Amino acid sequence: MSYTNAVRDCFQSLTWALVLSLAATAGRGQAPTAGATKPGNPPDYSKEAFVIESLRTVDSFENDGTETRETAARVKVQSQAGVQQWGLLTLGYSSANEQVEIGHVRVYKADGTVVETTAADVQDMTSDVTRIAPLYSDYREKHVAVKGLGAGDVLEYQFTNRLHTPLIPGQFWFAYDFYKAGIALAEEVEVSVPKDREVKVKSPDLKPAVREEGSHRVYTWKSANRERKEDEEPTREVPPPAIQISTFKSWEEVGRWWSGLEQERVAPTPEIRAKAAELTKDAKTYEEKVRALYNYVATRFRYISISIGIGRYQPHAAAEVLKNEYGDCKDKHTLLASLLEAAGIEAYPALVNSVRKIDPDVPSPGQFDHVISVVPQSPRSNKLVWLDTTTEIAPMGWLVPSLRDKEGLVVIAGKFAPLIKTPADSPFRNSLVFELEGKLDSAGTLEAKVERSDRGDLEVVLRAAFRQVPQTQWKDLVQRLSYMSGFSGDVSELTTSALEATDRRFLFSYKYLR
Repeated sequence: MSYTNAVRDCFQSLTWALVLSLAATAGRGQAPTAGATKPGNPPDYSKEAFVIESLRTVDSFENDGTETRETAARVKVQSQAGVQQWGLLTLGYSSANEQVEIGHVRVYKADGTVVETTAADVQDMTSDVTRIAPLYSDYREKHVAVKGLGAGDVLEYQFTNRLHTPLIPGQFWFAYDFYKAGIALAEEVEVSVPKDREVKVKSPDLKPAVREEGSHRVYTWKSANRERKEDEEPTREVPPPAIQISTFKSWEEVGRWWSGLEQERVAPTPEIRAKAAELTKDAKTYEEKVRALYNYVATRFRYISISIGIGRYQPHAAAEVLKNEYGDCKDKHTLLASLLEAAGIEAYPALVNSVRKIDPDVPSPGQFDHVISVVPQSPRSNKLVWLDTTTEIAPMGWLVPSLRDKEGLVVIAGKFAPLIKTPADSPFRNSLVFELEGKLDSAGTLEAKVERSDRGDLEVVLRAAFRQVPQTQWKDLVQRLSYMSGFSGDVSELTTSALEATDRRFLFSYKYLR
């Protein structure tokens, strides 16, 4: 494996390995696989935890952007693992503009008995992702504890989501991935749109049947997944959804919509101008001003990790974020852009996706889950510097590996909003310097001073680990790092450079005894 690939894999897992190494974690069992099938014989699904016998989604849109989605499924549960997975149904929705109606939840027993789960068994609660910041999202979940479900039973359910207040009046979009994680004998997706409306529809791997019903055009896709696929090599980027639909005609139209949402929220207030002047009073150059303001927003404002689709689309006003000292991705961008504007520097939002590949053929807000900032490299430069303040302790210009070499929508007010690729590489050469100086006495004891400094991807991992672990446990953290590096002696007298000093290499040193 190359060093670059190793670092990329490391970043996705090492932070949690370091931070959570002080607590035991339970492993997840792998789902059973279907038995081998001889040619001419029907497939053997007896070892599957469950088999989806049918799954049907019917979605209907209106010109004003309202939507009704009905989901129905029939699942054969074959083991206790299947009971664990299907024993609690979780239905998410945005309470401000959406309703969820549960039609029925039934369990069919082998002896013909039918067990109904009633409305009294449904709990409506806030989701885990929004409990950390309830003012940032109205996302809720209905939890349905399925009554009487056991191995050998058949679960059947139907529920309806109604979007009564459109996210964007007069616009709608849709994305769907067929079930591939297990066995699905029959899956059907039906989408109805006004037939007089210009709508982009894309499903490259499966063509739909198309018919007209009254004032609507109806698209129907049928699929199945009757054979469990071998685990594929994980990829850095998930491809676009199997089905995509959007009423947006161009990325420029999406950009104009987003620009309208944030324009008034970015306007500097007297408080913002005063703070920008304070932070840049010693900055002599354009770059020094950008760096001072970036460092302030990145390190001093707590990041609320909520996807833009769940945490609403419009950011809070910059002055409000300044007062609260926390915000989600679009809030942190808004504050940074406002401070930069107060300092006479242009900044633009860039909408990106941290997981999926953007499909340029289907303009839609639904393709994005994250917002970062873009500034010109210098006042008259066409080159851009990409800034993500949500990492909190990353050097200016550094992006997590999942955001590199990916298309983003850069929204420049009053101009065409193009898809532009993020940098493919880190702005820093990945490097690690490890120095050990000590003495070995006649009894075979090594006493040494160890000094380590990092720059690049592992530097950010280490800064994040130290930031998330209480300082009283830093020695334990470095002790585990020492073990991971093959040094099994004892660590003591630890010192580190300032975690927020991202303009310089991250350095820590300690006494080592073995």
